[in-house]
Amino acid sequence: MATRNKRSVIYILAQSYALEILDALAKKPLRFTDLAAYGPNERTRSQRLKELEGRGLLTTVSMKMEKRHFVHYTLTDKGKAVLQKVKEMSDY
Repeated sequence: MATRNKRSVIYILAQSYALEILDALAKKPLRFTDLAAYGPNERTRSQRLKELEGRGLLTTVSMKMEKRHFVHYTLTDKGKAVLQKVKEMSDY
């Protein structure tokens, strides 16, 4: 079996909640807790976010809200392109 770093993008996208997370982040940056509706199991959501970030599909950004800083996940250009390709394939 391939190691975690060697997994293909297609393999990662086939995992539970990966596409749901990418689709949610296409709308706006979200925090880990905001993504609960798109990946209710915290362990799986955390793992999926790490895998997607490791493949360069999303990145973390520190954003200030009022007086506090929060880490948000946001899609990269590569993530947007991959999500667009998936949507094109699903139209067939």
